[in-house]
Amino acid sequence: MTIYLTEHGVFFLITHQINVYSPLEQRGIKFPHLLNSGVNRPKQSAFGEDAYPAIFHKAAALYESLAKNHAFNSANKRTAFASLYMFLRQNGYKLIVTPQEAEDFTVLMEEKKNPSIPFEDIVGWIEDNSILSS
Repeated sequence: MTIYLTEHGVFFLITHQINVYSPLEQRGIKFPHLLNSGVNRPKQSAFGEDAYPAIFHKAAALYESLAKNHAFNSANKRTAFASLYMFLRQNGYKLIVTPQEAEDFTVLMEEKKNPSIPFEDIVGWIEDNSILSS
Protein backbone atom coordinates (compact mmCIF):
# COMPACT_ATOMS: atom_id res chain seq x y z
CA MET A 1 0.00 0.00 0.00
CA THR A 2 1.39 3.37 -1.03
CA ILE A 3 1.99 6.01 1.63
CA TYR A 4 1.34 9.47 0.20
CA LEU A 5 2.59 12.84 1.38
CA THR A 6 0.01 15.34 2.60
CA GLU A 7 -0.15 19.07 2.00
CA HIS A 8 0.74 19.56 5.67
CA GLY A 9 3.77 17.27 5.28
CA VAL A 10 5.02 19.13 2.21
CA PHE A 11 4.50 22.46 3.98
CA PHE A 12 6.64 21.14 6.84
CA LEU A 13 9.37 20.24 4.31
CA ILE A 14 9.39 23.70 2.72
CA THR A 15 9.46 25.39 6.12
CA HIS A 16 12.44 23.22 7.07
CA GLN A 17 14.20 23.92 3.74
CA ILE A 18 13.86 27.67 4.19
CA ASN A 19 14.79 27.65 7.90
CA VAL A 20 17.96 25.66 7.24
CA TYR A 21 19.17 26.93 3.87
CA SER A 22 17.72 30.39 3.32
CA PRO A 23 16.09 31.87 6.45
CA LEU A 24 15.62 35.28 4.83
CA GLU A 25 13.47 33.92 1.98
CA GLN A 26 9.77 34.60 1.89
CA ARG A 27 7.71 31.79 3.39
CA GLY A 28 4.24 30.63 2.63
CA ILE A 29 1.97 29.04 0.10
CA LYS A 30 1.33 31.30 -2.88
CA PHE A 31 -1.15 29.03 -4.69
CA PRO A 32 -2.88 26.52 -2.36
CA HIS A 33 -4.71 24.88 -5.26
CA LEU A 34 -1.38 24.09 -6.97
CA LEU A 35 -0.03 22.50 -3.79
CA ASN A 36 -3.20 20.42 -3.60
CA SER A 37 -2.85 19.44 -7.25
CA GLY A 38 0.79 18.45 -6.87
CA VAL A 39 0.24 16.38 -3.73
CA ASN A 40 -2.76 14.60 -5.19
CA ARG A 41 -1.45 13.92 -8.71
CA PRO A 42 0.19 10.59 -7.73
CA LYS A 43 -3.22 9.35 -6.48
CA GLN A 44 -5.06 9.95 -9.76
CA SER A 45 -6.96 7.17 -11.45
CA ALA A 46 -8.92 6.70 -14.64
CA PHE A 47 -11.54 4.04 -15.32
CA GLY A 48 -10.79 2.41 -11.98
CA GLU A 49 -7.05 2.05 -12.67
CA ASP A 50 -4.18 4.04 -11.16
CA ALA A 51 -2.92 6.66 -13.61
CA TYR A 52 0.52 6.09 -12.08
CA PRO A 53 0.61 2.36 -11.30
CA ALA A 54 4.21 1.92 -10.11
CA ILE A 55 5.86 3.61 -7.15
CA PHE A 56 8.43 5.35 -9.36
CA HIS A 57 5.66 6.77 -11.56
CA LYS A 58 3.87 8.08 -8.46
CA ALA A 59 7.15 9.57 -7.21
CA ALA A 60 7.81 11.25 -10.57
CA ALA A 61 4.28 12.69 -10.66
CA LEU A 62 4.77 14.25 -7.23
CA TYR A 63 8.28 15.53 -8.00
CA GLU A 64 7.42 17.02 -11.39
CA SER A 65 4.23 18.67 -10.17
CA LEU A 66 5.76 20.27 -7.10
CA ALA A 67 8.78 21.52 -9.07
CA LYS A 68 6.76 22.97 -11.94
CA ASN A 69 3.60 24.20 -10.19
CA HIS A 70 5.39 26.84 -8.09
CA ALA A 71 2.84 26.65 -5.29
CA PHE A 72 5.18 28.34 -2.80
CA ASN A 73 6.67 31.81 -2.58
CA SER A 74 10.18 30.33 -2.74
CA ALA A 75 12.16 27.06 -2.49
CA ASN A 76 9.88 25.18 -4.89
CA LYS A 77 12.64 23.06 -6.45
CA ARG A 78 14.22 22.21 -3.09
CA THR A 79 10.84 21.26 -1.71
CA ALA A 80 10.06 19.14 -4.77
CA PHE A 81 13.26 17.16 -4.27
CA ALA A 82 12.78 16.85 -0.50
CA SER A 83 9.23 15.61 -1.13
CA LEU A 84 10.48 13.07 -3.67
CA TYR A 85 13.08 11.85 -1.17
CA MET A 86 10.54 11.56 1.67
CA PHE A 87 7.92 9.88 -0.53
CA LEU A 88 10.42 7.22 -1.57
CA ARG A 89 11.63 6.73 2.02
CA GLN A 90 8.07 6.28 3.28
CA ASN A 91 7.54 3.66 0.61
CA GLY A 92 10.66 1.59 1.24
CA TYR A 93 13.20 3.16 -1.13
CA LYS A 94 16.24 5.35 -0.76
CA LEU A 95 17.31 7.80 -3.44
CA ILE A 96 21.08 7.69 -3.90
CA VAL A 97 22.32 10.88 -5.59
CA THR A 98 24.79 13.57 -4.66
CA PRO A 99 23.44 17.00 -3.74
CA GLN A 100 24.85 18.31 -7.04
CA GLU A 101 23.15 15.57 -9.07
CA ALA A 102 19.85 16.28 -7.32
CA GLU A 103 20.17 20.00 -7.98
CA ASP A 104 21.22 19.59 -11.60
CA PHE A 105 18.38 17.23 -12.49
CA THR A 106 15.75 19.21 -10.59
CA VAL A 107 16.77 22.49 -12.23
CA LEU A 108 16.92 20.86 -15.67
CA MET A 109 13.50 19.26 -15.21
CA GLU A 110 11.89 22.44 -13.90
CA GLU A 111 13.44 24.83 -16.42
CA LYS A 112 13.12 22.69 -19.54
CA LYS A 113 9.70 23.64 -20.78
CA ASN A 114 9.62 23.33 -24.54
CA PRO A 115 10.27 20.55 -25.14
CA SER A 116 10.04 19.34 -21.58
CA ILE A 117 11.86 16.32 -20.25
CA PRO A 118 9.59 13.36 -21.02
CA PHE A 119 7.80 12.01 -17.97
CA GLU A 120 9.26 8.54 -18.56
CA ASP A 121 12.78 10.03 -18.39
CA ILE A 122 11.97 11.47 -14.96
CA VAL A 123 10.66 8.06 -13.89
CA GLY A 124 13.83 6.43 -15.25
CA TRP A 125 16.13 8.83 -13.39
CA ILE A 126 14.33 8.15 -10.13
CA GLU A 127 14.30 4.38 -10.64
CA ASP A 128 17.95 4.26 -11.75
CA ASN A 129 19.01 6.15 -8.63
CA SER A 130 16.87 4.32 -6.06
CA ILE A 131 17.50 1.25 -3.96
CA LEU A 132 15.31 -0.69 -1.56
CA SER A 133 15.80 0.50 2.00
CA SER A 134 17.13 -2.06 4.42
